[in-house]
Amino acid sequence: MKLAAFLLFAISGLAQGVGFRAVTFNIGAHLVTPPGSPAYFDYGLGAQGTPDHDTVRDILARLDADVVALQEIHGADITANDVSDLAASLGYPHVFIAPSTNVFDTSLRVAFLSRYPFLTQAAVGSPPMSKELTRLFPAVKVDVPGTTRDPLLIAAHLKSGETDADLFRKAVEMLRLTGHLNSQGFSGAENYIVMGDFNLSSDEKPFTTIPSGMPTLFKLGADISGTVPPITYHTIPLRYFNGAPVALLDPRQLDNSPATYNTGSTLDLLLVSPILAERPMRMEIYNSTLDLSNASGLPKSGSPLAAGTSATASDHYPLVVDLELDPALPYQFTVAGQTVTEDFTAFPGTYDPPPWTRTGGNWKGADDGTKTASGFRAYGSAGDPSLGFLPGASAGTATATFLNQSPETLTALQVSFTAEQWRAHFGGTADSLSAELIVGGIPQPLPQLAFSAANNLASGPIAGGTSAARSVTVSGLAVAPGASFGLRFTFTPGAGGGAAPGAIFINEFHYDNAGGDTGEFIEIVAGPDFQTKLSDIDVLFYNGGNGTVYHTLNLSGPAFTRSTTPNFFDIFVGTPGEAIQNGAPDGIALVNRTTNQVIHFLSYEGSFTATGGVALGTASTDIGVSQTGSEAIGSLALGLTGSGGSRTDFSWAKIAGPYSKGFVNSGQTLVNPVLPSQGIAIDNLAVTYISIGDSDGDGMSDLDESIFGSDPHNAASRYAVTMTRTAVNKLQLSFHRIASNSYVLESSTNLTTWSTLKTYPAGFDSGTEVSVTITPGTPVKFYRVRALAP
Repeated sequence: MKLAAFLLFAISGLAQGVGFRAVTFNIGAHLVTPPGSPAYFDYGLGAQGTPDHDTVRDILARLDADVVALQEIHGADITANDVSDLAASLGYPHVFIAPSTNVFDTSLRVAFLSRYPFLTQAAVGSPPMSKELTRLFPAVKVDVPGTTRDPLLIAAHLKSGETDADLFRKAVEMLRLTGHLNSQGFSGAENYIVMGDFNLSSDEKPFTTIPSGMPTLFKLGADISGTVPPITYHTIPLRYFNGAPVALLDPRQLDNSPATYNTGSTLDLLLVSPILAERPMRMEIYNSTLDLSNASGLPKSGSPLAAGTSATASDHYPLVVDLELDPALPYQFTVAGQTVTEDFTAFPGTYDPPPWTRTGGNWKGADDGTKTASGFRAYGSAGDPSLGFLPGASAGTATATFLNQSPETLTALQVSFTAEQWRAHFGGTADSLSAELIVGGIPQPLPQLAFSAANNLASGPIAGGTSAARSVTVSGLAVAPGASFGLRFTFTPGAGGGAAPGAIFINEFHYDNAGGDTGEFIEIVAGPDFQTKLSDIDVLFYNGGNGTVYHTLNLSGPAFTRSTTPNFFDIFVGTPGEAIQNGAPDGIALVNRTTNQVIHFLSYEGSFTATGGVALGTASTDIGVSQTGSEAIGSLALGLTGSGGSRTDFSWAKIAGPYSKGFVNSGQTLVNPVLPSQGIAIDNLAVTYISIGDSDGDGMSDLDESIFGSDPHNAASRYAVTMTRTAVNKLQLSFHRIASNSYVLESSTNLTTWSTLKTYPAGFDSGTEVSVTITPGTPVKFYRVRALAP
């Protein structure tokens, strides 16, 4: 329905995120090596006017971050005010330097510089009665303007060195760091950042006893001393984060090098919480030799620096990341008559669009209706997205928050939006959308806004989506000035739905045949509700003789193509590009490179234990069938047979006949045990704060006009019931109606007692113009139309 115009003015568009830039920089302490005496560090930053200080300053000025983490700050830099001078020259009024108490390195420290105040500051260290850490890790919560979800930042500088003692000490330091994060009770939905110099080593090593070579005063805390054995040093830091989860970022120099150290190695890292990783971000490892113009890389302040600036400043390169934090403010009404609109312009579908929150599913990104995994997404095109949901096992909700910042109590609203369907499955679930206002914590259903998806359309994406307008006027509210209310949309799966298979597994492969091996391949199957990014999935080919990885493929890379989608399962076919080894034994592992999870680790012609890669320490499962080298080219591949939707539903067999790569195997049926869902979205939301006054002075209140359908800001637009003669002794009574409201036509002979002639309930199948034939007679009758807002 076309809505009456209620605007005085409108606030449009998705609330924008709050930009936040962080930098971590090991400034490289100055090493002195006296003849015949032990080497020592005498400063890290140095005084203003010296090359070290000034080049560090110039780099930080160029990067212009909100918060900077610095490693290798020397005690001399602190006592000589070098750090405070640096902070002052760069406009960082807030400085926190981790103390040097109860640590083994009392000279080099870690610091934060910030342009915003610290809400909290702490130094992560060892518990009482123990001494474990080389340096304390500062942890600060920064009060960033524009958001109430302020980020926690931890800066690390782990022990260097490659001895067993060094590896053990680094492992303990990581346990302390992650333990501090876990103590905050974080689930991954909070904003937190871990960064610094991790001094990564190349050897993964478990320790069953405390190794030799430890400092005399080293003493494990009582909380972990009972865990030996084992304590493991992990070459992949993500393996330490068993509580509060993190995502490891992959910043690069402008030439795509991952090196953060001048020898070409990667020692410095950026890790962020999953909620931050979902939001837009950009990052860079800054190297002045590549800083040629302001058109390249991240935005920077001032002009490009001289090529040798980085080499003079440090042997490390700084890492910079631009993140987006949630804005603090909900949609706001400042005056009666105002309309808030939201069309989700440029929404990528990877995070809660502020000021919305969601429950019941994860974000799946942009989608034109082709994706089958359940959850939230941005349905539509990049230029015209909408907030959508594909139901699965449970409902999902999306709630927007509104704030009454006007001086009046808000008593009435008009809500309108476009309901859309972007994906269909013939005979699938009859999914639905409902809405409710939440005032004072009490939900008020809005049945006029309900929408039901069609399940009689051809299966697949719906080009351009279908759309249906919904609107309702709500009165009788009492939202005081300064109070907020919510508008919640619930996406509900219809009967017969549920959790579709979401497994991913190796389904078929070929590695040996008569003569030279020809046409080697590997086939991967992902279920309809597979939730992980393809770029997170690696296929590792293992040499069973020594347990090491000899080749790696990524599922999103050019080696793999999506072939067919039987029953909404995806079948990917990969061409290794390197010969698959011929057993005795060898293996293949399917792993999540981000979480370091071993999803599927099979072997053929025997079993073995991996000594490297993500599957390190994991024993393979022999599939029990193999190729002997006598198979005719193009036939007798190894594959899964049986019926089901996950790996355990099938068994391995040598499949007679030609390869079936890209298709279900002979003797295999991929089964989806639930009815597929329909993809629903909301778009073009408009919420109007209706005044109880008479804005245009036409004698009808704004609320009455909104209910009847006239314009409360145009005196010439005044609701009227008309009566016209259509024939001899025949009259026609006509009035306009809004489909979301109910109307009652009544008559009276005395203007006191009224009788109902007909009721026109709220609905969307009726027209907006109502005409009734009247036959004049005795006694004389009066007629009126009564409109009822929901």
